[in-house]
Formats: sequence, structure tokens, C-alpha cells
Amino acid sequence: MTSYLVEHYEKIGDVKTDFRNWNLFHLVATLIKGESVVDVGCGAAFFLSILKAGGKNVVGVEPNSGMRALASQMNPGVVVIPGRAEEIDVLLQRPVDSVVMIDVLEHIEDDAEQVKKVQAILKKNGEFVFVVPAYQFLYGKRDKHMGHYRRYSKKSLQKILTANGFLIQHMRHWNALGFLPYLISEKIFHKPLQLELRRSTKTNVLTRITRKGLHFWLRLVENNFDFGFGLSIIGVARKI
Repeated sequence: MTSYLVEHYEKIGDVKTDFRNWNLFHLVATLIKGESVVDVGCGAAFFLSILKAGGKNVVGVEPNSGMRALASQMNPGVVVIPGRAEEIDVLLQRPVDSVVMIDVLEHIEDDAEQVKKVQAILKKNGEFVFVVPAYQFLYGKRDKHMGHYRRYSKKSLQKILTANGFLIQHMRHWNALGFLPYLISEKIFHKPLQLELRRSTKTNVLTRITRKGLHFWLRLVENNFDFGFGLSIIGVARKI
């Protein structure tokens, strides 16, 4: 899974090519209220570079050496420390305003314990901002390949968060456009959805037009309207 992610970001070069993450990162950035931010499982630190440009005090935590090398190469102004999500209560020396986990919680076997650790490193009234894959019935080959233990519903997220010291502030679905293709690919053809469109840098005219259309849809539609369903759930929970 980690080698796939390194290859993905190496191929895209510029994260703007990846219409999914580019628009997701900018949407999630609008949810960050705190000044001090830790991004757990930050990858190549593209999201943190957006926050840093907006004046936030940021640090990333990333277990994979290949991703940390990419972060150093592609986003050299961002501090990324080595470590696993499960170690954040030891790695961080002082409480922070916001903890972010984008497509990370599903990789943690004991997600309840992880939420407890997030709660422990937040300041009073600090916020946990998260993105997770939606709908357990969609769990399939791609999830297994990516090392996911589960997918989530709003109900399951609310249960785990409220049981571990959080109050839900905001929760919504995102990427409704991708729901049907994903469903068909995983549940009818039993094949992982192909993602070349998100990372291919050598493109023809049709690919460029398609990519621009998807950027337009995500930026102007999905990032402004919650259709009530989608491949991801985005949320903010406040420490109580």
C-alpha cells in the first residue's frame, strides 16, 4: 500500500493533477480553525503546505520513509516527523489546536484507541478533523489493497467519537460523482477502480478535458453541496 502511494505522488508530480485530493485538501483546509495543526499520516505534505501558506503552524507525522522523502522534495518548508498514528501521544510534546487525519483512521485496527489518543493531544475545545471512506457495503479489493480495516457510516463515526470525549460539530458526505463508478467496479466487476486519470502526466486532449471537468465539478459543486451520499465522509469533532 505504501509503495503504491509513493508511486502515485511521484507520477503526478504536481498535486493539481490529482483532482480528487487537490479539491479535497482545499475543502478540508476551510474547516481548520486552530493555529497549531498536526496532520497524522500526512504523506507528501501537500495538505500541510496549503495550511502553511495560509499562516498555520503545522507539523506532519508520517511513518513511511518514501513519503517523507517526497515531502522533503516536494514541500520542503513543512516539518514532517517520522512515526505512526498510534504513537502520536508519545511523539507530540505539547497539545495542539487541531488534529487532522485524511484517509487514515480506516488504516488503524483499534480506531477507538486512536480516537482517545487524538483527544489526549488536543487543547481544550480543540478539534479533530477527519476524512474516511463511506459505506461498509462498498468494502472490496481496493480497500484490502490499501490496508483498510473498514469503511464508515455517520452513525458509526458518531458512536466512536462521542464515546471518546468528542462532540460532533460538522459531518457530511463528499464525492457523490464517484459513488456509482466505484459501486459498479467493486461490486459488479469485482475489480479495483482504476485511478490513472488522477495521476497520469502524459495526457491526450480527451483526458485533459475530462480532468478539467472533474476539477470543475468537485470545486464548484461537491465542495459547496452535500448530496447526502458519497464515497467519503468529512467531519469535525470538538474535544469536550
